[in-house]
Amino acid sequence: MARVLALWTLETCMGTAENTEEMYNLFNKTAKAYDQSGVEFFRPIGRRLVEFSGIPAGASVLDVGAGRGAALFPAAAAVGECGEVIGIDISEEMVKYARQDADEFGLKHVSLQVMNGQKPEFEAGRFDAVIGSCSLFIWVKSADDVRPYFELLRAGGRFATAAPSFFSTARGKWALFPEVVNELLMPYMLQSLKQSGAYDSQFANAGANWLITAESIQKTLVDAGFVDVEVVEEELPVVVNSGEQWVEFTYTTGMRGMWERIEENERREVIAEVSRRLDTLRDENGVITVSVPIVYMRASAPKV
Repeated sequence: MARVLALWTLETCMGTAENTEEMYNLFNKTAKAYDQSGVEFFRPIGRRLVEFSGIPAGASVLDVGAGRGAALFPAAAAVGECGEVIGIDISEEMVKYARQDADEFGLKHVSLQVMNGQKPEFEAGRFDAVIGSCSLFIWVKSADDVRPYFELLRAGGRFATAAPSFFSTARGKWALFPEVVNELLMPYMLQSLKQSGAYDSQFANAGANWLITAESIQKTLVDAGFVDVEVVEEELPVVVNSGEQWVEFTYTTGMRGMWERIEENERREVIAEVSRRLDTLRDENGVITVSVPIVYMRASAPKV
């Protein structure tokens, strides 16, 4: 049943059942290595999101698209044992590994469920906070898509989410691609989106993207019912030892789908060129630091 629900979620986002199955398998395939490559990316974003959200001790928190727990575990630390954190994800494998980690850490106030992140199955007013780190942007396109999270909040409850910045998308720049490889990789990303049935996504359809400016983000959240909206863009330094390590890191994320859609011989050539370009960025210590802009958003449900 959980697998059917997860597939339904992705079909809603991605289109055909065939593409849904493909994307579902992709997330399960990456789960074991997800955020485990040694490259610090999702975890610092999750920590910063929880800090930015201002979740109080003792709160009841829902983490939507919890993945391997990048925001889940910082949220658990923030609320303490008197609080509660529930993580949901479409991937059974993600949930399995996050649950194993929660058990290993002895976090009895943390639970995980396989669930449709677009329409969480909880009663209205269930939570003090709803968060989503590098997850909600995948399917949220309008205030209507945000409203389910608003409805889950108690009066005065907090909503916070983080996403790679789309502020430069209108200029043909994708935040996750270092500048030196952006023009090389963007055509492959767009082609991958066409093949997956997601060409209307935020990557390709910048004009209709609610994340394109701070003002459009604020309007979307206000239209969903929120007040006290705040939006900040911050640079996240991503450090790798080589261009090859950066490529390996992207294979442990959703970008794996882009790589796997490139014909094998061409893919080897592209990887070699990406690695070569990134290796030119080594500093005097032999490491490569690329700056990735991340947007953090927070808002509140009205107190009355």
